[in-house]
Amino acid sequence: MIAKEIIIKTIRREETPRVAVALLSGGVWTFNRRGYSLRDILGKPELNAQIISETYDEVQSDMVWVGSGYHNLAIRALGGKIKFRTKGAPDIQEPLLNSLAEIGGIRLERIKEDQDIQSLWQAAEILSQKIGSQALVGSSQWGPFTLAGHIYGIEKLMRSIYKDRQAVFTVLEVATELCYQYLEPFITAGVEIISIADPSASGDLISREQFREFVLPYLRKIVAKLHQKGVFVSIHICGNITNRLDLIPESGTDVLSVDYKVDLSKAKEILGGKIALAGNMNPVGIMQNATVPEVIDACRECIQKTNGIPGYILMPGCDIPPGVPLANIQAMIETAHNTKLH
Repeated sequence: MIAKEIIIKTIRREETPRVAVALLSGGVWTFNRRGYSLRDILGKPELNAQIISETYDEVQSDMVWVGSGYHNLAIRALGGKIKFRTKGAPDIQEPLLNSLAEIGGIRLERIKEDQDIQSLWQAAEILSQKIGSQALVGSSQWGPFTLAGHIYGIEKLMRSIYKDRQAVFTVLEVATELCYQYLEPFITAGVEIISIADPSASGDLISREQFREFVLPYLRKIVAKLHQKGVFVSIHICGNITNRLDLIPESGTDVLSVDYKVDLSKAKEILGGKIALAGNMNPVGIMQNATVPEVIDACRECIQKTNGIPGYILMPGCDIPPGVPLANIQAMIETAHNTKLH
């Protein structure tokens, strides 16, 4: 059974001969280790796809990601300001809007006019044609709540949760459509799974009830729109989300990727096999700083906590930093490949 078949069966919570395994995103790591910043790769779809494909040959992850690290280009395309870094993803320098009154001036069609974003869509098409028969090719974008923070300003958004709830809903509607408009061309280009990363929805920032009111309805909306295009959907939320795990299946997502702060045993117990579960190797403490034997031990612990249930993907608990040794990633992959389930 090839990698793509294994990961698809795992997402569908069907039995597989071995544990599924993948990186989460990994764009910064992929390009930095080859001497490129993310900015260097923009406008070079052939090089983009070539480096990801060559990295797949080295790593053999069941999933590969195109467009990873470039989420904030969507805000720049709408007129926002971002700052590129030599290492790492570009940062947003200031909110897109100074006031809610400006929201009517947002032209979402500018996404499709942005040449750098177009080059990512082109890379997705090249990569899908090149290795899409072997591995599951995906792409990603911030979730609606995180995008709303980038549009309106996270501090203003958080204050508005208490003082102007309608303003929050207004921005979230735009953010949800922005998310879809950015991602839909990736699907047209051939990607078959979409990752929605919503770190601002973490238990470290908002309460369970705020998550239920301001995050879940919009996750449900974007997941439904993406499912209509025929792709799988994965949701990743940073931090400790244990107190809202039971709400996640209501989003309709196929996979939940959890941070290292979430205990896999508890996640398995709460989710009850309703959706596939991925995670949660510590991206710095283990993936970057541990020795190969320590990585192997941590992988085995993750697998043991999930008891080899159908629907578990061994994966880092967040995007990996550029300093992660290749040997540690290969150790994670090989441990999964060597763990037989049936």
